[in-house]
Amino acid sequence: MSDDKSVLMKIRANAALVLKVARDELGQDVDYDLAGVSWLDGFIQRQHEQGREEQRDGLVSTLGSYLGECVVQTFGGEWAEKDGSWCVRFDDRNAVFPFAKVAKHLESGAGDSVLSFFTLIPVVFAKCLKG
Repeated sequence: MSDDKSVLMKIRANAALVLKVARDELGQDVDYDLAGVSWLDGFIQRQHEQGREEQRDGLVSTLGSYLGECVVQTFGGEWAEKDGSWCVRFDDRNAVFPFAKVAKHLESGAGDSVLSFFTLIPVVFAKCLKG
C-alpha cells in the first residue's frame, strides 16, 4: 500500500506543478475545474501540433495527473490502479483514465479532446457521481 501512497503523492505533485508552471511561466491562473481543463485542452492541442515526440511521456504523466485531479475535485471519485493503469474510479464498475486520454489527445489531436472527455463525464457517469 505504501507504493500506492507514493504514486498518489507523485500524481498530486505533478498536478500542482501544472498549476505552478501555468501561472509562473505561462501567465495562466488555472484551477482544478472546467476552465482549467479548457486551458489544458488548448495547451495539449498546441503540443500535438508541434509534434515533439521526445517530450510526450513526460507530458502524459504531468498533464494526465492534472486532468485526473480536475476530475476528482470536480466530480468526485478517487485515484486507483486498475489492470496496471492509474484511473479515477467513481465506483467498482465505473472509472476514467486521464493519462490515456492525454496520450490520445497528444497523438491524435482535437478529435480526442480532453475537454470533450471532461464535459461528457457528468453525462456518461451521472448515476455514480457525487451528489
